Amino acid sequence: MLAVKLTDYYRSLIDWSDPADPLARMTQFSTAEYSETAEDCPDSADVHLAEHRISRVLLHRYPDRALLLTTSRCAAHCRYCFRKARIEQREPDISDTELADAVAYIAARPLIREIILSGGDPLALDNARLLEIIRAFRRIPHLDSVRLHTRFPVYQPARCDGMAEIAAQIDVLIVQVNHAREVTPRFMDAMARLRPFVLLYNQSVLLRGVNDSVAALSDLSWALARAGITPCYLHYPDLVPGTAHFRLPLDQAIALAGALRGQLPGYLVPRLMLDIPGGYGKIALEAPACQRIDRQTFLLRSPLTGEAIEYRDAEPA
Repeated sequence: MLAVKLTDYYRSLIDWSDPADPLARMTQFSTAEYSETAEDCPDSADVHLAEHRISRVLLHRYPDRALLLTTSRCAAHCRYCFRKARIEQREPDISDTELADAVAYIAARPLIREIILSGGDPLALDNARLLEIIRAFRRIPHLDSVRLHTRFPVYQPARCDGMAEIAAQIDVLIVQVNHAREVTPRFMDAMARLRPFVLLYNQSVLLRGVNDSVAALSDLSWALARAGITPCYLHYPDLVPGTAHFRLPLDQAIALAGALRGQLPGYLVPRLMLDIPGGYGKIALEAPACQRIDRQTFLLRSPLTGEAIEYRDAEPA
């Protein structure tokens, strides 16, 4: 069990008098982590990406983008994390040689248009090192986008102080906010400092006992909107051993995500995503809204009532 001290800031957000507090559930060890299910896959998703692993730090699964594991360090230890093994083994930060090799690999492949900086958490690196990494990729002419994924601003918003130079060098910043209570005034101030430079998106994880209700997810989307962040994905948790207590039955997750479409404007509805075990890629989990009955007839599913409405298409030419 990795000992990562939870920041004083985030500890102040937890209601310690509530044994079911959702923020505590995400960050405090539970004996439920000792339980494993027959469906669990070896920790983590990275284990199943051997054929896509270019090096210890570089993954190339999709044709137009690659992922760089910059560090195994984080601001805290999220108990549902799908990279538990890598983080708990305390793998070293990316080296100069590994960085040079990753840059050379991407420079030689014009189809790659985006590099994704991940970890651990890239913001665990200091600004100077992070700028070295970003600028190395910025010199590749065919690379259109540098994307950075982080949960650091949730655990320590002050990390965003003095980050203007970094924000100006990246195109997309993905934060991971899982509960509306994480969108505090200090977090909103941090996002306001970054917003003039970079597109802000959020990718949440659907977690039992944290955000597994229409009300919780709706509150989260509206809180993100107030912070100038667009909800993007709602990830179904990976089959990591010791995290089964966070996973909803799949049909309940799909129904919950579908119910959001009748509650929120389209730009605030995140897509429920599942990363297929074995490295087969991510898919959107969506109940079909449109089903063909015959050549002209379709059944359309109402996002408000769930009813199936018959729709007649024009006679094909």
